[in-house]
This record gives sequence, C-alpha cells and structure tokens, in this order.
Amino acid sequence: MRDVKELIGILMRVLGGAEVTEAEVLELEFDADGELLLVLNEAYIGLLEFAHDRDLRIADRDLDRTQRSSLQNALDKIVRLCGREDVARREA
Repeated sequence: MRDVKELIGILMRVLGGAEVTEAEVLELEFDADGELLLVLNEAYIGLLEFAHDRDLRIADRDLDRTQRSSLQNALDKIVRLCGREDVARREA
C-alpha cells in the first residue's frame, strides 16, 4: 500500500497548488488489481500529462484548472476504492 500512498501524496501536493516533474511521476510504482489498477493508471497518466503540459498550463489557467480537476476526480475514485477494499478485508 506504500506505493499507492506515494501516488496519493503526489496527487494531494498537486491539488494543493504544487507542481510535479515527469521524473517524480516516472519513479512511482504501484501494484493493484481490477478497478483500482485502472484508476491508479488513470491517475498516473493524468500526472504525466500534468507534468508534461506545465508550460501550457502556466499560459492557460483554464487548462490548469481542468487538469487539476481531473486529478481530483482520480483521487476521489482511488480513495473510494481503497475504502471498499479496507471494508472487504475487515469482513473477510
């Protein structure tokens, strides 16, 4: 779960107004299954696009807001799915 927490940490930093480099994103590794893996991959790709588009986002505040909003949606999905997995583990 540590690897997922690192991804979540970067998402939270970005959503707090920070920037992230492509190198930071490329260092991330995570392991998951099913729907959680799909959502983690979506967030990972979103972070790569966010880092890659830095100059465009600086020039276009609407683009910046749109990309950060997309990352917020990905974070919300991750939190929701991780919560479901925690409940399933406790019930097992």
